[in-house]
Amino acid sequence: TLNAMSPGGRVDAIFGFCDIMHFTDTTEVLQDEVMVFVNRIAHIVHTCVKEFFGNPNKNMGSAFLLVWRLSGHPAKKQQKLADMALIALIKIVAQIAISPTLSSYRVHHKLLKRLPRYRVRMGFGLHSGWAIEGAIGSEFKVDASYLGPNVNLTTRLQICSHTYGCR
Repeated sequence: TLNAMSPGGRVDAIFGFCDIMHFTDTTEVLQDEVMVFVNRIAHIVHTCVKEFFGNPNKNMGSAFLLVWRLSGHPAKKQQKLADMALIALIKIVAQIAISPTLSSYRVHHKLLKRLPRYRVRMGFGLHSGWAIEGAIGSEFKVDASYLGPNVNLTTRLQICSHTYGCR
């Protein structure tokens, strides 16, 4: 079990942050169908990240925190993990584009009325550095997570993908 009162530890890792674009509009249109929508995307994100030696850490509504832990690995393996992180994100984009379960949203009448030419798209941020890995919470709920400036920078990079229309 996780103890929220333990101090945590410093780790080096590659952090990925991805977010579903147009999520507010999509939520308003899909309403009670939005959980299935997010979980279909989560399945793709989690599968791709695990396939390329990373770990999905958090799901926060439309966003996912992903981690490739570098601590304890030699430099050559760290470089391979960096390659794997980038490949995982590329595969997420590809899998979303070809997913039969997500293709129905391309022809969803209400989505198209609100967002013409709608496609499921995600924005991504990827950065490496240190963070504190540990438990956050209380006796009621505890989650393992990562805190630090490099995690924050990763989320800011992802926000830029929306700002600049990166796809």
